[in-house]
Amino acid sequence: MSKEELKKELHQLIDNTEDEDLLSMVKEDIVAYQTKTKENFDDLSDLSPEDRAELEELATEDPDKDTISEEEFAQYIQEWRTKLSTKRDF
Repeated sequence: MSKEELKKELHQLIDNTEDEDLLSMVKEDIVAYQTKTKENFDDLSDLSPEDRAELEELATEDPDKDTISEEEFAQYIQEWRTKLSTKRDF
């Protein structure tokens, strides 16, 4: 399909669409893409340097960093239940 045929088809689809939300989404996508291709598009431009650094650090962080095993979890639950039952005895 040529570029002109694709444009014509898109125009027809847009002309036949009454869904205002869909039309808004298509417009936003096209504007964002055109902006991105014309300049170095940056969705995070409104972040402070500190917030950006924190976000970049979180994005590269090991996803299992705060993960515990099922056995450790069961042990924590048992300890919690023991403490809870001890408090109920008072």
